[in-house]
Amino acid sequence: MKVFFTSPESLKRIPPEVSLRIVKVMALNAETLIGKLSNFDEIALRMLFLLEYPRVTIYQTGDKDNMGYPIVFCNPELGYYPAQDIAISRAADYMLAVYDGKSPQVAGNLKRMSENHIRLITL
Repeated sequence: MKVFFTSPESLKRIPPEVSLRIVKVMALNAETLIGKLSNFDEIALRMLFLLEYPRVTIYQTGDKDNMGYPIVFCNPELGYYPAQDIAISRAADYMLAVYDGKSPQVAGNLKRMSENHIRLITL
């Protein structure tokens, strides 16, 4: 099982409910697919790294620190943000989405996944 993590770029800390969901994904031994753009991506990636969770794949269009995890490079022709999220959406079986009702990026990601494959946390 592959799980895509997404949230608004403005999220600067992970709420306890989201941390709990990430730990549940880890307990399922799911492969986590994460971009390398927003604050949430960086915080979630650091959390997974500190917990020594090995099943992480990073999708990116640029050259950023991968903390030793494998990287899938995405074609940036669609723009930095959409390219990696479109690729992750295609590869993922499920999505863990944190949504504030405002983020166009998260709204776009939600449209790309089947509703019954989304676990939504509303802020």
